[in-house]
Amino acid sequence: MHCKLTRLSLLISGIFMVAGTTAYAQTTDIGTVTVQGNGGTAQATGLIQQEESPKARSSVNHDYMEKQSPTGNPYQMISLLPGVNTYDQDGTGLFGGNIRVRGFNSDQLGFSINGAPVNDSGSFAVYPQEYTDAENLCDIFVTQGSTDTEAPHVGASGGNIGMTMCAPEDQQRVRVSTSVGSNSLWKRYVRFDSGKLLDGRFKFFLSYSKTTADKFKGAGGADKQHIDFNSKLDLGQGSFIDAGFMYNNAINNNYRSLTKAQIAQFGPNYDFSTKAPVHQPGVNGTAQNDSTYAPNAGINTGNKDLYYGYNLNPFKNWLATVNGHFQLSPTASVDVSPYFWYGFGTGGNQLQTITEGNAGNLLGGGVRDVNGDGDTKDTVFAYEGSRTRTYRPGVTLKYNQQIDNHKLMFGYWYERARHQQTGQYSRIDNNGNPADLWQNNPDLWLRNQDGSVVQYRDTLTVSTGKSAFFQDSISLMNDKLNIQAGARYSSIDRDFTNYPSQSAGGYYTVKKSYSDLLPSLGVRFQLDQAQSVFFNAAKNFKAPGNFSYFGLISGGSFVNGVYTGGTVRNVPVDKETSWNYDLGYRYNTDKWTFSSSVFYIDYRNRIATAYNPDTATKTDYNVGDSTSKGMELESGYALSKNLSLYGSLSYIKSKMKDSMKVDAVNSLPTSGKEYPDTPNWLSGLSLQYQQDGWYVFGQAKYTGRRYTTLVNDDAIGGYTVFNAGAGATFPSTSWLKKPTVRLNVYNLFDKQYLNLNSGSGSQFTTNANAVGSIAGTAPSFYVGAPRTFTVTLTADF
Repeated sequence: MHCKLTRLSLLISGIFMVAGTTAYAQTTDIGTVTVQGNGGTAQATGLIQQEESPKARSSVNHDYMEKQSPTGNPYQMISLLPGVNTYDQDGTGLFGGNIRVRGFNSDQLGFSINGAPVNDSGSFAVYPQEYTDAENLCDIFVTQGSTDTEAPHVGASGGNIGMTMCAPEDQQRVRVSTSVGSNSLWKRYVRFDSGKLLDGRFKFFLSYSKTTADKFKGAGGADKQHIDFNSKLDLGQGSFIDAGFMYNNAINNNYRSLTKAQIAQFGPNYDFSTKAPVHQPGVNGTAQNDSTYAPNAGINTGNKDLYYGYNLNPFKNWLATVNGHFQLSPTASVDVSPYFWYGFGTGGNQLQTITEGNAGNLLGGGVRDVNGDGDTKDTVFAYEGSRTRTYRPGVTLKYNQQIDNHKLMFGYWYERARHQQTGQYSRIDNNGNPADLWQNNPDLWLRNQDGSVVQYRDTLTVSTGKSAFFQDSISLMNDKLNIQAGARYSSIDRDFTNYPSQSAGGYYTVKKSYSDLLPSLGVRFQLDQAQSVFFNAAKNFKAPGNFSYFGLISGGSFVNGVYTGGTVRNVPVDKETSWNYDLGYRYNTDKWTFSSSVFYIDYRNRIATAYNPDTATKTDYNVGDSTSKGMELESGYALSKNLSLYGSLSYIKSKMKDSMKVDAVNSLPTSGKEYPDTPNWLSGLSLQYQQDGWYVFGQAKYTGRRYTTLVNDDAIGGYTVFNAGAGATFPSTSWLKKPTVRLNVYNLFDKQYLNLNSGSGSQFTTNANAVGSIAGTAPSFYVGAPRTFTVTLTADF
């Protein structure tokens, strides 16, 4: 095997063979995780905990997250953990990004907040910038490979990532924070903690933030408002009710992804244009065409210098969660956890063309006069995006029972998501302003001759997810041996309706159900007080995303404005499954915490989406069976009472077993190839010094070379990004408590690098170069953000 590693990877490898020096700490055992004081312990960085789970698991805590940039998203917070390959489109964390764990894409991982699922209910995509403020997060955990038995997911074939909101403070306080930084970044944050009320039985917090920033290249920026609420009601005798609420309202301009040829021709700062398209003046009785109108040259042709003001992502969402724990007896309890997610917004490139008409062979009789010249002969620019509205209620029920050395858990999860995806059109003016930016005012939408709304797409997906699960945790040999045996039967029923639209022809419905029995087995053996070994085997599955049901009808025609005839094709993909195997070793002392694992993943019918950025079309394929194998190392120790070190190192080798059929005749040579955007090597390093109210830290993350297409005919090189931070807390006064200043620097040495534009999940270019009669398509990339900084001032009142 030929390996090429950077000096950073070799350095990090070395720390796993170095014995830690004396550390100073007090520990409090709370079961599965040991929480330690901040005095120079192996866990002082907040990047590693003393895990007891019989599976690979890593997490970061509030001590780590509060030292990072307060605008950071969850992807950034866990980027140093083993097996995690993540990027963000902008150093602020406000513009999203993508994540892979052990090569599993974000839409193959189950994401949750306070136990509620937050993946897109249709495509399972993840949008990290929509979730909680970083100041209110207390824990983010990653289970690499094995999804938890009780996890509320039907799209998680590669493990799960959970975020937990902090509990309210016991003492009343008001916390105020302001952050400024590069690219006109400004965040204002205020949080009120009630302290204990109702004889100490109830407490809550409420926070509000507003963040604005410019893009680091091109015109536009981000404007985000966010509200978090969390409360705890103590019912006594071990029973309690936690209730949380999160609201997010944001309007972001998109970053432009670029091919290598575009970067070579125009440079890495090439982005969307500031030139607004204009309408060709209407003349009754003659045809006008905005696309070919001379002042619009190049806007919708050639390199497509699209206007930045029509590349937006306006989106608002809220999530309400309740976690009720009711202690029935000292050995029995019930957990009831309902939730409700709502999301609404639009995105993509909103500059589209629409052609007027008045004929029976057109949908709805054709589009009415758009430009007001009195005829229906024109092709006109209009505003249209991928509009989505989701209502998603659900509930998880669990019964817990301790019988001798058996800790039993029975449960059931149910949700019914209503996911409406439409594409209404509205007018634009000559100054770059849409009539209906949020696409939420029917009075402003374009209409057909029969009065129906002009739509690029019009679909409704009702997804009913269910899981029945059971787990028995057996303690043997005075808890030296722990065995966890579990199973869940998970299913999802998709009820998809396609209504007539500009892109998808006529009406049709698809009803599909996917289910599987998913067993798991975990074994942990405690060799001595410090050392343990574990083994885990678990089956996972993922249903196809609802985009697999789009565009299945063809062969019909419009008669009197109504689509007639046509054939509905079969859904082109089936579910994917994976078996994940872990074998690991842990060493935990006050001075040194170490975790290692080797893993093997066996996929069946792995799903990938071939994506063409020029046409913005995507098709799901089962690329066949594949395997991944590798190892992960994670270590933290104290070099002294004040100096702490953390490191992670990951290696993975993925292999597709089959050639991918494109159609009945053609196939692509994917057999034996590696999965795209899955670097063989990843490593992370953090060094922190903390003393008497001040700290300073440095971080580095190495991401190795990886392929960018399914046939491995294009690749991008590895890179290392360095970050740094420092902070100090000053003495309190009679009215000002804990005044603190923090500095964070992202990409300290201004490294230039590329990340693959693979959407929010499994979207890949199949081949960059022609393969037989199959033409190649150049992959597109996001340019890494340059050096940026944030300064934060915080105080309590």
